[in-house]
Amino acid sequence: MPYLVAVPILIALVVVTELFFRARNRRLGYFVLQAYSRLRLKLDREILPDLEPEVRIHVNADGERGGPSPGTDVYRVLVVGGSAAECYLLDQDSQWPSVIERRLNEPSSLAALGETRVHVGNISRSLVNCDYLTMIMGKVLDRFARLDTVITFVGASDVVAWLEAGTPATIDKPVHSMDYAFNDHPQATFGWSPKRTATWRQVGRVQRKLMRPEDVRENVGRRIGKNRTMRAAATTLIDEVPDPAPMVAYFEEHFRRMIQAAQGRAKRVLVVRQPWFEKEFTAEENARLWNFGKGRPYERELDTYYTHRVVAALMRAVDEAGSRVARDMGVEQLDLMPVLERSFDTYYDFLHFTPKGAEGVGNAVASAILRETPKQADGADRS
Repeated sequence: MPYLVAVPILIALVVVTELFFRARNRRLGYFVLQAYSRLRLKLDREILPDLEPEVRIHVNADGERGGPSPGTDVYRVLVVGGSAAECYLLDQDSQWPSVIERRLNEPSSLAALGETRVHVGNISRSLVNCDYLTMIMGKVLDRFARLDTVITFVGASDVVAWLEAGTPATIDKPVHSMDYAFNDHPQATFGWSPKRTATWRQVGRVQRKLMRPEDVRENVGRRIGKNRTMRAAATTLIDEVPDPAPMVAYFEEHFRRMIQAAQGRAKRVLVVRQPWFEKEFTAEENARLWNFGKGRPYERELDTYYTHRVVAALMRAVDEAGSRVARDMGVEQLDLMPVLERSFDTYYDFLHFTPKGAEGVGNAVASAILRETPKQADGADRS
């Protein structure tokens, strides 16, 4: 008989608890990265020999990749961009936003800024174009009590999305997926199976905050190896594309909105123009590249890719549009193409940086923040 009474009480308690946490979740802010999460990636050394063997990704209470969330008594920098800013395969200390932070916390830099400490947080996300980033900034920036400088680092994701879609003549505005843009957000949907409940999610938040568990992933990078093989075996390489004007116009429209959102919250905006690895590649070098398929290589097998000559031309078109927006809106801009050496010492593929490349990016951006002239690398002149 006691069991007959206890079971309904227990069920009612579970339901009430779940409804409480669902209501509480609706008051949660938007977090691109999961607050307090810690990830350790053990990279496949055969596939990625030029990167570090282990990579740490630590996220603070504000959902930034970076050190502990600061108060309002520090000079605060926020980095917003795509995968080359996210630096997923670079260690916490090697990602270029961390390089900026170290440089700006040097005594001479602090004196130049008139500050006692600098914090640099990174909320960049892979494969997120300017349309999505504008939406993200609109939902995230108000959570920061102080923002001194917002750094944008965009362009490639818009090019990649257009190529993956087959170079459409018109670009339809997507319906934004909150789950695609944010790891935690108030519009999350829940179910009644244990791992889909709001209660489960709340327990995870508390555990991350109090215990800081580390999620370890082995053999990271194997998919890149498969993608390299897939590109090398492609039956079709596209060397001509239709007029990219629709893609460039779409980028420009949303980049303007992105800059406007940043100007509305930060004292200063710095447009860092995304560089790319442009050169005549040897056959051996081509075998190390994997990007730019017609379709998404992470989702299905592809046999059609775009040549790097085509992609470089598209990157130039988007870069010019971004520079034009910066001029029109009166914000500072930094061109990294004359600064970075074009080699596999700097890039591990067409767009993403090695630790040495990230060091160069971070130092150049820090110099721009300090209003110094970044040093030009040998062999880095724009062709």
